[in-house]
Amino acid sequence: MRRLLPGFFLLLVVALTAVGLLAQDAPRYDLVLRGGRVVDGTGSPWVRADVAIKGDTIAASGPRLGAAADRIVDASGLVVCPGFIDIHTHARRGIFDVPTADNYTRQGVTTIYEGPDGSSPLPIKAFLDRVAARKISPNFGTFVGQGSIREQVIGTVDRTATPAEIEKMRDLVRQGMRDGAVGLSTGLFYVPGIFTPTEEVIELAKVAAAMGGIHVSHMRNEAAGVLDGVRETIAIGERGGLPTQVTHHKIIGVKNWGQS
Repeated sequence: MRRLLPGFFLLLVVALTAVGLLAQDAPRYDLVLRGGRVVDGTGSPWVRADVAIKGDTIAASGPRLGAAADRIVDASGLVVCPGFIDIHTHARRGIFDVPTADNYTRQGVTTIYEGPDGSSPLPIKAFLDRVAARKISPNFGTFVGQGSIREQVIGTVDRTATPAEIEKMRDLVRQGMRDGAVGLSTGLFYVPGIFTPTEEVIELAKVAAAMGGIHVSHMRNEAAGVLDGVRETIAIGERGGLPTQVTHHKIIGVKNWGQS
């Protein structure tokens, strides 16, 4: 027995050390959501799983994660999914007054986009710097507005832009994209967008396209001319060379019902 004791104690020490190391290496998370129906946003069927979060990152996901956490939430019977994205907001009206954006975050909206309908802050960088300094709750992005750009270059007058003015507007789109805009927005239903020929919009769309941007549009007409409005929006996307979205696909006026 005396010969076995040193080896026995050695094994015991090694075993206890290993347990201690395993305990140190075991992941510990800030939050674990247990047993929810996880919808991952890819279109796949939901699966029942745990989701572990560390800081602002989803660190692990899987069935019955055996991880420790500072906070554990029983999500059984609930759906766990990525935050929703609202691509069309006018959040610059209130984001500085209510930086927590409770009306969005409490509905699961975690990303909001500003600058729709052809109207956006200019310059984009100064605005986004101000947003970042306010330390708001949701993720925040913006489009650069064609109407705001046109108003800055030629005002709200109803006339065709000169080639030099179009080039100035192209430069403003380019700068807006460099500053962080995700694309170009148009509001051809509004002043001064309503004064803008299709060809002029296409020239600006080409700049956004070359920089990886998209185009979102409040169309020129949603009533009796809704079909022409759709055709124009499609033309801007096709000839501008960028993905295009109809912001409000709706029909105004009872006589026009059914045209959608």
